[in-house]
Amino acid sequence: MKTLVLTSLIVALFLAAGCKPKQAETEAVIRIPFESAKTIDLGQYIEGVHYIQLENHPESAFTDLDKVMVCGDRIFMLDKRLEAVFCFDTTGSFKYRIQRVGRGPGEYTELDAMWVKPHEKELWLQSFWPSKIMVYDLNGQFLREFDIRWSARDMVAIGENLILGYNASRSNDGTDSLQEGTFLLNEKGEYLRQPKILGDSSMYWSICYQRSLEEFRHGVLLLSQSDTIFHIDQTGKVTPDMFMDWGKLKFPDEYKGISKYAPRNNELFGRNYVFSKDQLIAFGPIRMFRVIIGSHLELALADLQAQQGTHSTQVSSNTGKMPLLFPIAKSDQNELIGIYDMSTLLAMKESMDHRTEDPTNQQMFQAMDSMIESAFKQDRPILWVAKIKQTWLTKKNEQ
Repeated sequence: MKTLVLTSLIVALFLAAGCKPKQAETEAVIRIPFESAKTIDLGQYIEGVHYIQLENHPESAFTDLDKVMVCGDRIFMLDKRLEAVFCFDTTGSFKYRIQRVGRGPGEYTELDAMWVKPHEKELWLQSFWPSKIMVYDLNGQFLREFDIRWSARDMVAIGENLILGYNASRSNDGTDSLQEGTFLLNEKGEYLRQPKILGDSSMYWSICYQRSLEEFRHGVLLLSQSDTIFHIDQTGKVTPDMFMDWGKLKFPDEYKGISKYAPRNNELFGRNYVFSKDQLIAFGPIRMFRVIIGSHLELALADLQAQQGTHSTQVSSNTGKMPLLFPIAKSDQNELIGIYDMSTLLAMKESMDHRTEDPTNQQMFQAMDSMIESAFKQDRPILWVAKIKQTWLTKKNEQ
């Protein structure tokens, strides 16, 4: 009897000790509280801003950019609304457009992801339906395609031979289904495993179909709708990066499992909750992304080193000729990229007559006026490109 009691005690102590690493790992996740701000100053993160006037060309008009990537002297833009990819060089000259909507070889009905393999000099596009990956060279010539079992709302290459997909709602291939979250494929498109499952289908999960994956430190960051950012390394291992504390803006748990078309969803319209998050950008300890709060769009920025976060409808900077807008991408040269579309430029043009006549700002206004007039003459938008300060790129997270 004494032997049995002693053995049970040893087992209990062993199990208790075995739980400690998991508890410590959970406690180590940085919890970032978010507070509202009048504006977010991007000037502290960037060294300067330059602008790229995009060429006026019959094939170069886009509507709503989901993803922008820079590889060498090429800029690639994915427009999910038009189901097209546009390529410019870094001087703004238009190169080509890929738009092959259909059901035949090299065609698609819905285009959802894009990434570049610089060593192979290839552009990879993922078709949500039919489920396949199409490969082009950097001059836009179609090379090959292969089918994949599971499609995704966002997909990237990870490591040397893996592809990571993410879905905010359940996937179905006609015979089977895959739960919400991440899944791994090899470069032939063969399914390997599902390393992270996240939640269930609902309005909360399904509302966000934009870019959720960001290449970061030899891996990928995933901006999930569960208020956690995860890091996935080159082997597919998933670890928490940070947790967001939205306080009173937190989406209510009671609504997360409700079907998208359920009558109870009417209770949410007009409420001041965080409905969805997308367009993650990361450098050093900084994580920034778009967030839908109620019915309006805001930029959220988290500093993992300072362990604080802010969200605002406006951004500002004291480092450029023109005021900045929300960034939509980060280049391979550690630059933030944003876009002044024609509607934004029109609003800026109309505000010229109402600005404060401050002599210290005249040089900035003159440069702004010149660029806006040029944009209207060309009838094409302007990209802004801002170099991220080296000090922010090398800062570590203090946990």
